[in-house]
Amino acid sequence: MAEQEPGGVDILAIAAHPDDVELHIAGTVMKSIAQGHRVAICDLTAGERGSRGSRQLRQQETAAANTILGIPEGNRVNLGIPDGDIQLSPANVLKVVGVIRRFRPRVILFPAQRDRHPDHEAAHQLVCRAYFDAGLIAVESNDDDGRAQSPHRPVRMFMYSHSWEDEPDFVVDISDFFERKLDGLAAYGSQFSVPGRNVEDPAMGPQTFISSNEFMEYYIARMRRLGFQIGARYGEGFQTWGGPLKVEDLLSTV
Repeated sequence: MAEQEPGGVDILAIAAHPDDVELHIAGTVMKSIAQGHRVAICDLTAGERGSRGSRQLRQQETAAANTILGIPEGNRVNLGIPDGDIQLSPANVLKVVGVIRRFRPRVILFPAQRDRHPDHEAAHQLVCRAYFDAGLIAVESNDDDGRAQSPHRPVRMFMYSHSWEDEPDFVVDISDFFERKLDGLAAYGSQFSVPGRNVEDPAMGPQTFISSNEFMEYYIARMRRLGFQIGARYGEGFQTWGGPLKVEDLLSTV
């Protein structure tokens, strides 16, 4: 593995909303950290248009989830793009370019191109454009201190599904991290009710698509199904983006 630059990470997970990473790929994030990889998370919006909770409460929930996942301080950023209005604009592209160049990941995890939520589809397009622009010398960006950033393009990008599922190209065994993943989801009490950890709180607002026990039971069943496909108890699936994987040694895949 190539040495990472100071401040760089191995994996950058990008999501449209706080709690998207926890819901879809937290097991992979925690497993990667346990394997010694450095991980950062970028939330594009604050999820402020949600029917439950508030911007401030969701920030507090994210901080609690970071502790559970093991994300170091400074390795999770929120770009403040308006929730429900993730535009493929030059300004937004440059924001994501800045995050890619700041963390300089080898791998990006990001939303798949199809979903019931428009923000997830828009996030896919935005990350694809930023991935390309981040490697161009002619695209200029600065860090928080105003210093020019150097170009960087990750080696690979892998997509994760949301509500609409695509068959994965590979599945990560997250069995050892399943319980902690549920803890991370329970940290978002304004959004989810997790069986055995928290209950739906009417004070948070009206029931939504994601706030019921039935929704969480479905996601647990999905993890069981994906795990079954690889002979494990629980799994998280990913699709490759940008062409087939390069394989030097067939035995490295087993």
